[in-house]
Amino acid sequence: HGDGEGHNSNSTSRRRRKLQSQHVVDAFNANALWSKGFSGAKVRMAVFDTGVRSDHPHFRHVKERTNWTHENTLNDGLGHGTFVAGVIASQDGQCPGFAPDAEIHAFRVFTNDQVSYTSWFLDAFNYAIATEMQVLNLSIGGPDYLDRPFVEKIWEITANRIIMVSAIGNDGPLYGTLNNPADQMDVIGVGGIDYHQNIASFSSRGMSTHELPNGYGRVKPDVVAYGRDVMGSRITGGCRSLSGTSVASPVVAGAVGLLSSVI
Repeated sequence: HGDGEGHNSNSTSRRRRKLQSQHVVDAFNANALWSKGFSGAKVRMAVFDTGVRSDHPHFRHVKERTNWTHENTLNDGLGHGTFVAGVIASQDGQCPGFAPDAEIHAFRVFTNDQVSYTSWFLDAFNYAIATEMQVLNLSIGGPDYLDRPFVEKIWEITANRIIMVSAIGNDGPLYGTLNNPADQMDVIGVGGIDYHQNIASFSSRGMSTHELPNGYGRVKPDVVAYGRDVMGSRITGGCRSLSGTSVASPVVAGAVGLLSSVI
């Protein structure tokens, strides 16, 4: 028994080393679909974030960029939106995304100072419905699950057959730290793990607090994905590493986009 255990731990450590030397797309074996000709083509991916540059070398199809903030720019001045879009659709060999042929629709809903308002989101969500987005990534969240207009607009988004993927939050390891809208039942709430398959300490976790004190909490997140030391795109080109459920969310959204192109 002892020998077997030692053998397992050796193979486990080898597997960990192998994973850490791979890209996140390799961990999900995305190449199996790429080799069959599926790479996200014609899938409309909405990235609600800080924007992205139209001429960024990592992206094949930045189909449309819209700005919903009070800043007069469509570009990403923070780097968050570019990174998230890169995890979904980068064509760069050093930090490849899952669905490089997907259409990226960049909705700039956060300023460079990380400011946003519910009203900006409501307008942007309406436009996402009107332009028939298929997958929507929101690597953003907050504790205010009682923001009724926002919550109801999320229901409207998913009722319009848009698959919504959102980060569960970086307020772990305590329970009851879920972020909205990832805590909603019709949203795929994504938590983070590291390449050793351990839940990341920062990853928020349930129960949900929506129905309390009159109802009951529900288990969240819905799924976990790699969210520590993931490679993604820089603002103007090149790659960098980031950690957080903001990173895990586009891993799932990118995988969903890639799978959508198979159908």
